[in-house]
Amino acid sequence: MRALVFRGPGKIALEEVDDPIPSPGEVLLQVDAAGVCGTDRHIVAGELGVPSGTVPGHEIAGTITRIGSEVDGWESGDRVACFGQVTCGSCSACLAGASNRCRRPAVLGMARQGGFAERIALPQACLIRLPDSVASPVGAIASDAIATPLHALWTVGGLRAGETVVVVGAGGLGLHAIQLARLAGAACVVAVDPSEPARKAALVAGADAVLDPEAEDDPGRALRRLAPGAGLALECVGKSETVELGLSALAAGGRLVIVGVGAARPSLPPLARFIGAELSVHGSFGSTRAEIDTVLDLIERGRLDVSRSVQREVPLEEAASIFFEPVGPARTVILPQTQES
Repeated sequence: MRALVFRGPGKIALEEVDDPIPSPGEVLLQVDAAGVCGTDRHIVAGELGVPSGTVPGHEIAGTITRIGSEVDGWESGDRVACFGQVTCGSCSACLAGASNRCRRPAVLGMARQGGFAERIALPQACLIRLPDSVASPVGAIASDAIATPLHALWTVGGLRAGETVVVVGAGGLGLHAIQLARLAGAACVVAVDPSEPARKAALVAGADAVLDPEAEDDPGRALRRLAPGAGLALECVGKSETVELGLSALAAGGRLVIVGVGAARPSLPPLARFIGAELSVHGSFGSTRAEIDTVLDLIERGRLDVSRSVQREVPLEEAASIFFEPVGPARTVILPQTQES
């Protein structure tokens, strides 16, 4: 089959690779759509230590084409979205329902071959039934670009109705975070992004105000003017300066939730302020299967507007170049089935 294969920093190419064979408890999926996440771009840049020969891609929707032994409740032809990591199912986190914090995970596209390919074999525990009304490109990104900010805001951040929320980074995660914050009853949502298209998209998504941090001598002060009394900030970039900006926006008792992945080492505010104001910082990784189900239900019921969630769709044979192009405010989705194998 054809797959996009990572071959070292700055190198990814379309190659012919062996077809996956489902093990007991696994199914074979035809990959119908695979979203390109910021993490995939970090992988291709060589920033996350992923070995050469890996097929990236963890935002996947597909159709079951073969059922392995010991698989129950699934049939060929079933449409699914996929949980982005293979979990052990037996550690304390998995047993507590926090599968996103599994102690022994194999993240798709990093520790296990991912979805930038025509087919993928996955355990049935990764499968999430995709409603008929949800298109495959949306189903693919729902598992991460939408479920990740839902987990960060609602579960980790404990967003309360009436709060002011700051979203730093108005890309695929941030734009959905704006909608989800509104859905949870946020009184005011302010988005931060140096990109003019991203700021415009944030306003369309429902932000009350936007800030270009590069246009301000003191972006923290400007942000506090736009978002006075901010109780929750969501950082979706993964850089020191954006983490520190998110912290600077918080009022006393505020919470910063960091979703952005990177190797940065941001600084805390002076301890007197950090402790005296009872600020808190949380990491947030992915989501649970139940939260992906919640996202799909919200989409199916029309509670989330996903009409602008996919910026463009690219066939597999043209997809290698997208990792070296500017990042738009919405997701690019790879469609591996646009050419006969």
